[in-house]
Amino acid sequence: MDFIDSAKELHILGIGGISLSALAVILKEKGKVVTGYDRLLSPITQSLQEKGILVVNQFDENLIDRADIVVYTSALPKDDPQLEYAIKKGKIILSRSELLGELARKYYTISIAGSHGKTTATSMIGYMFDLAGKDPCIHVGGIMKNFGSNVRYGKGKHFITEACEYKDSFLSLESDVSVVLNEDPDHLDYFKTKENYYKSFEKFAKNTKKGGVLVVNYDDPFSRSLKSSNILSYAIKSKADVQAKNICRKNGMLSFDLFYLDLNFGNFKLKMIGLHNVYNALATISVGIACGISLDTIKKALLQFEGVERRLEYVGEIKGSEILHDYAHHPDEIIATIEAVKQNTKNKLICVFQPHTFSRTRDLYYEFCRCFACCDEVWLLPIYSAREKPIPKITSKFLAKGISKHNKLVRYFSNFDKCFSFINKIAQKNITFLIMGAGDIYLLAYKFKK
Repeated sequence: MDFIDSAKELHILGIGGISLSALAVILKEKGKVVTGYDRLLSPITQSLQEKGILVVNQFDENLIDRADIVVYTSALPKDDPQLEYAIKKGKIILSRSELLGELARKYYTISIAGSHGKTTATSMIGYMFDLAGKDPCIHVGGIMKNFGSNVRYGKGKHFITEACEYKDSFLSLESDVSVVLNEDPDHLDYFKTKENYYKSFEKFAKNTKKGGVLVVNYDDPFSRSLKSSNILSYAIKSKADVQAKNICRKNGMLSFDLFYLDLNFGNFKLKMIGLHNVYNALATISVGIACGISLDTIKKALLQFEGVERRLEYVGEIKGSEILHDYAHHPDEIIATIEAVKQNTKNKLICVFQPHTFSRTRDLYYEFCRCFACCDEVWLLPIYSAREKPIPKITSKFLAKGISKHNKLVRYFSNFDKCFSFINKIAQKNITFLIMGAGDIYLLAYKFKK
């Protein structure tokens, strides 16, 4: 981190990304001059401007000339002219993950990895440390409702971060506490095989510092196979150090009895629904125990935790119909989200889904075809391409044909406006609309915000 300490100015390519924008704020709080580029100006870039971070949406050579370090998002192609210019000028070049690793290096680092749940679990853990008076730095890939931001800059010794596996990004982190929530193969455009995906998590676990703690979900078979000299396990179904028993759902809340080393430590509550959030709570409790936070503080943090935007978020109502929004974009996430909603409503459930990337739709096609089976209707929007170019024959219409073998009614809408109009047309009291996806589908969902 010495070269970051000595740097006066950094320029970030792709600064509007949820992760890089958070790192930009941390750098600014550390007294650095931070500028950035993003193709699209957005509420995130506007927020950065308000914090004194200049953001442009055109190639500006002067900003690169002034910068000591140039940081880039992994979504940027290697032949990007701005990146090529920075290399030509001899600038120190860091990827997003390398910057994160360098920033975290001088802290007591807690990294949360997993195919699903990273943002919620990281936010929950971060809020627990804040409530415990630890004044932590928190870096997540979503807007934490308790803080109204995707970042919290603190002056304490703890750095709590979401650890993304895509392109092995999380291997830049060396953690004092490493958390593995689950391992369901994803990003096969990069990893190619499931085996490579699992091996990457093994490397992440081995990056835990000597004397550190590996926190593992023992209900996940692949996570359970990870090895370390100091493991703290949690589970619902399996025998583990930290367990939840007697789980109850009532009035939109979850409660469970906490058992640690077979001793009952009483009832804990969450203002959230879905069994997946019990797992997030158990991961949080495990980290709290590993770091010496009192159970009273942990219990209070879980009860007061408000969640994360775009994670099973109540958006509003239209003509009596409830509108929910969720970031789910992997079949297992979709199943967990649908199950959580079904447990809390008897309404007709219509899922509105925007597939995320052509490669994921192709690689997990059969899983996507089956994962909506519990819905009354499935509505599809065009695939959100993100960083990718189209793949022949891989379209939402193609996915609709596969889903229709498991669901009675599947509709396709070519754009948000047509879908929005149809929701307005059929909305009534006994319908819940669940709008899902990791792309820009939030633009559709938030049209219903009051």
